[in-house]
Amino acid sequence: MFAFILLLSKEIHPAKIYGKKTFKEGGKLQITCSTFGSETECEEVVNYLCRDGIGIEKKKSRERDVLFSIDGITKDFTGNYSCVYSKTEYNVEEVRGQGFDSIFITVNDSFIPANITLPEISVKEGADVDFKCTSSKLPDNDQNNIYAYLCKNGTVIQLNIWNTEKMETIFTLKKVSKTDAGSYACGLMADIQPIPRTRVKGINQANLHITENVNDAVRIVVGCSIALLLILCFLGLYGVVEKQGWCRCHSERSTEHGAEARGGEFLSQGHISYTNEMQNQPRFRSAAEWDDFSDSSENDHASNEDLYQVCEDV
Repeated sequence: MFAFILLLSKEIHPAKIYGKKTFKEGGKLQITCSTFGSETECEEVVNYLCRDGIGIEKKKSRERDVLFSIDGITKDFTGNYSCVYSKTEYNVEEVRGQGFDSIFITVNDSFIPANITLPEISVKEGADVDFKCTSSKLPDNDQNNIYAYLCKNGTVIQLNIWNTEKMETIFTLKKVSKTDAGSYACGLMADIQPIPRTRVKGINQANLHITENVNDAVRIVVGCSIALLLILCFLGLYGVVEKQGWCRCHSERSTEHGAEARGGEFLSQGHISYTNEMQNQPRFRSAAEWDDFSDSSENDHASNEDLYQVCEDV
């Protein structure tokens, strides 16, 4: 009661209102309030936009026509709109009143939640996935095309033109990976525009699970095993070749040393035999050599027991 008496004490005056009567959900509501013809035509006043008699927006201006614009409207903005003004500024929530006239504004459904189906909830990595979106209800639209949107975890990721004959559309994800796993939903909208967070959910949700491709895993394991086996074989073969080369070299060196030893022994034995043989054989000298030898060492050779045979030249 106290609040009602307080509101009556406020100096609120009616104004005129102009604008459309229908708007699309998610769009922009635009309404013009006018104080033209009032007593305060040259003064600055505060204009209020009211819905169902309660203030929702205000603007201070010297202009007679003031435009109110509200973005991202929802179905809750449907109602009876009017304009009022005052010389004194009040909190918009405290303002109550009706203008000279009013407009009943309807906010049409621009976003319709739809049903989504998935043939398989678990698919292999690298495969294609088709989401089927269906709906028996369409958003209010004054244009030719209706659009369907696919959401993943509350975020729009794809947009398709709705098939009005089949009342469905197909969304395809190509070569999915583990990052594509998540919760999916779909819906319809009258035209391409920002989608309110409250409308990104469909009638139901489809949870997609991505499994690892077994064939790819097997190929990777087999390939790594073959590579490891080839490396081991190469190392083993290299070790065998190195070992054979060392043995051959060692054998050749042993053979060479043996041959040298045998050759030295042979030469030594031959030299000794040859020397002994020479020592045992009589030495033959010529007459000239004998004369020289006799003159130089007559005394020394007098006692020599060796037998020398003088051979004369024929």
